[in-house]
Amino acid sequence: MNVLHLLTLPPEHPSTVAFWKETTSSLDSGQIVSAYFLHEGASALLDPRLSALAKRGLRLFACPRAVEQFAPQYKLEIVLGGPGLLAELIERCALARSFYSA
Repeated sequence: MNVLHLLTLPPEHPSTVAFWKETTSSLDSGQIVSAYFLHEGASALLDPRLSALAKRGLRLFACPRAVEQFAPQYKLEIVLGGPGLLAELIERCALARSFYSA
């Protein structure tokens, strides 16, 4: 199953904790997992856990403006793209999970 996790929150938010847990769990279960980082969620590109998950097959995508604002010094290989890319990722996945604050 192809799964998309969309993260929009800063590192200290409880939903970001859920993002890390569910992303790891999805990879553990053998799913193809993509992550798209938007707004403050782009700060996850600076978290060392992300590198470990990428080595396990996590596919990384992000909003260019969010990266510029929240993680300009990132070192990971990611695909940058705006709403068109996000729409395509959503269209192609079997399950999309958003981690945001209501």
